[in-house]
Amino acid sequence: MLRKSLIISFVLLSVVSLSAQNLDRVRQHIQTMSSPEFHGRGYTFSGSDKAAKYIADEFKSLGVKPFGKSYYQNFSYDVNTFPAKMKVSIDGKEMQPGTDFVVGQMMPTTKASYELFLPDSLLLNDTVAFMTRYFAEDWSKKMLVIDYAQTANKEIKMFYIKVLYGNTRFGGIMELIPEELVMSVGKIQQDYPVIKLKRESFDRSAKTVSIDITAKLKKNFAAKNVIGYVEGKNPDKYFVFCGHYDHLGTLGKDAYFPGAQDNASGTAMVLDLAAYYAKHQPEYTMVFMLFFGEEAGLLGSSYYVEHPLFPLNQIVMGVNLDMVGTGDEGITGVNFEEEKYSDVWNLFSSINDENKYFDPIKQRKAAANSDHYSFNRKDVRFIFIYTMGPGTYYHNVKDKYETLSFTGYGSLFGLLTKFVERYE
Repeated sequence: MLRKSLIISFVLLSVVSLSAQNLDRVRQHIQTMSSPEFHGRGYTFSGSDKAAKYIADEFKSLGVKPFGKSYYQNFSYDVNTFPAKMKVSIDGKEMQPGTDFVVGQMMPTTKASYELFLPDSLLLNDTVAFMTRYFAEDWSKKMLVIDYAQTANKEIKMFYIKVLYGNTRFGGIMELIPEELVMSVGKIQQDYPVIKLKRESFDRSAKTVSIDITAKLKKNFAAKNVIGYVEGKNPDKYFVFCGHYDHLGTLGKDAYFPGAQDNASGTAMVLDLAAYYAKHQPEYTMVFMLFFGEEAGLLGSSYYVEHPLFPLNQIVMGVNLDMVGTGDEGITGVNFEEEKYSDVWNLFSSINDENKYFDPIKQRKAAANSDHYSFNRKDVRFIFIYTMGPGTYYHNVKDKYETLSFTGYGSLFGLLTKFVERYE
């Protein structure tokens, strides 16, 4: 009899676990969205459209409803893209895009060769002497090479960053990066090239660099937010889960940024939550918003709050999920340290203590570092949660599915669903 009871209990626990989350399906979502087929969910080779359709098809299959006839909310903005040639050679040795170098976000189309000018540490750290030479010589055929590892002075580093963005005399700028390469999205083009090169890929005796890069400034790029809902028992009160599904796209035809952690992971968790609430009618109407354009400046969420699909004052609470594929070292909650979110923090903390999900949950003050901030600007209660742990690669070609541990996934899913259940 005891053995039979144990078996029944095990089966029931297994059913509850399976109904609460589907990690296999989450893994599949992340693998798919970070695959070469989706081209970094960016601005070339229809990567953004493929990702939007994937999410909309998943909503439809789950029974998540659209607001109106479509899951899409359309908007547009200008963006700088790199759809074709991406070649950089130093003294004839070809560098590999994404691995050896990335380009500045405002990089223009460039086909030219430059003599390299690498200041020694003495000149680099003497900004007066540097500026004297800057104005005294013709630099139009030369590329300034800045090695930040040659100075520990933050003010000097900021000086050269200002030189970089205000450059009018050098033919171009090359930054030697001692850490992992980081790529960004630009919305305009400048009139000189910027190359960010891994420091170990640079031969300090090198004399010349040749660049053949195609950049295209796309005017009014067609972007889509993908939004759906599951009606609750109290249909006029809305609880929102959101994340961004866009990433950085490609560097030419061969190099792409997978964006597994940032933010295929958050997108997959939003889809998993949608699947859960489609089968478990909640008290509130649950809304699932997946934004485009976060990497270009929170553009999708900013557009949404100016063009909401229902009154913003009917949102009782929102949770933004961005980079949630780890959890080995706990989670962080942005806004948890704000006084007006003390009730939210207390509820999260008590649920966590009861279930021993995470140690620690780190509190942060308000920050404009993801899509929650667009709602905060409109006085909508919204927090941002991300997981902490090693082996992730921010805005880097190494941000792949294989690097994610998923250590905290089940705990975060349980924490969130219990929070929704107990939130008043």
